[in-house]
Amino acid sequence: MDTTQLRKILELQRSLYLVPGDKVLVVVTTSFKNAPIADALWSYDHQVVKIPDADYPSQKYDLDNSLFADKTVGWIISNISLSHSIGSEMINKGLFVISNPGITKDWLAVLKTGTETCQLNADKIQEKIGGDIGGEIHIIADDGTDLKVLVPNGNWAKEIGTRQDLGTNGLYGEYVTAPYETNGKYVLQPGDFLTNPINEVIEEITLVIRSNRVVDIKGGVQAETLKAMLEKANNPLAFNLGEFAIGINPAKPKNLRRSVVAEKILGGIHIAIGTNSVCLKETCPDIHKFRSGRYNAGVHIDAIKFGPSVFFKADGNGQLVTLLKDGKLIV
Repeated sequence: MDTTQLRKILELQRSLYLVPGDKVLVVVTTSFKNAPIADALWSYDHQVVKIPDADYPSQKYDLDNSLFADKTVGWIISNISLSHSIGSEMINKGLFVISNPGITKDWLAVLKTGTETCQLNADKIQEKIGGDIGGEIHIIADDGTDLKVLVPNGNWAKEIGTRQDLGTNGLYGEYVTAPYETNGKYVLQPGDFLTNPINEVIEEITLVIRSNRVVDIKGGVQAETLKAMLEKANNPLAFNLGEFAIGINPAKPKNLRRSVVAEKILGGIHIAIGTNSVCLKETCPDIHKFRSGRYNAGVHIDAIKFGPSVFFKADGNGQLVTLLKDGKLIV
C-alpha cells in the first residue's frame, strides 16, 4: 500500500500506545518490508527484524531470545495475524504487544475516529446491562442465527484506543468478554467477515455450537478453509468459543477489506473460535465456570456478523434488555 498512508497508520498507533522511554522490537513480514518504520518511530529506540510472510494464522517462527532483551513493546506488522504465536512469545517476555495483521487503507477511518466516541458507546452498553456483570446474551437474526451465550461477572473490557492489558491489534472499538457456555446456531452471510486470510464472506456459512464448542461448520469452500485453519492448530481447544464482542467504533470505511477492521465497526458483533486468554482476565471472579480455564489454543478466528439483534439478561432475576436491534445500538 501507499507508504504515506502506511506511515500515517503507524504514527496514529504510536500516539495511542507508546510512552516516553519505550524500547520497541518491530517484527515485519515480507509484504510490509518497505514499511516506513524508521520514519514513524524516529524518536524511539527500536530494532527491526524481517521475516518471511506467514502461510497461515499464528504460524510459529524461531526468534532469538536476545531480541527481546530490554524491550518494552513488541510491534508485529504482518500479512496474517501472528498474535497467538510471536505475540504470545512477546507477552511471555513481558512486552506490551501491538499486532498489525494485514494493514490496508481502511484502517485509517477506524484510527481517526475519536477514542471518546468509543468510550461513550462502551459506557452506554455497560450502563444498559447494569455494570460489569454476568448473564445470558441472546443473538438472533432472520437468517436462522439463534445463539445463547453465557458470560461471567467481572470480565467485560473496553477496547477504546488506550494502552491496557497485554496488548492490542492497533485498531480499537470493542466491548468484549469471554463466554463460558454457548449453544445454538450462528450464521454468516455474504458481506460478513472471518479472520484473514478469508476476510469477506462470499457464501453462507453456518456454525453449530454446543457446550461452548463448534461441532459443525456448514458451507462451501470458505467453510472448508475455516475448518482447515482450526485443524492446523492441532489443539483440542481450537474449536472452543473464546470471545464475544460488540463493535462500538462508528467509522464507515468506504471499502471494508479486513476482518480486523470489520470487528470494530458499530452495528456488528463477533464471536471468536479458539484462544480465550486474550479475553478472559486472570482476575475474573467466575473463572471457575470455564471448563478449560484460561488457555491459548494456538489460533483465534473472529467471525463477524453485521445486523443482528442482541439481548442481555443479567444472572438471577435480571431484566431482559435490548442492546442491538437489527444492528442498531439501542442504548
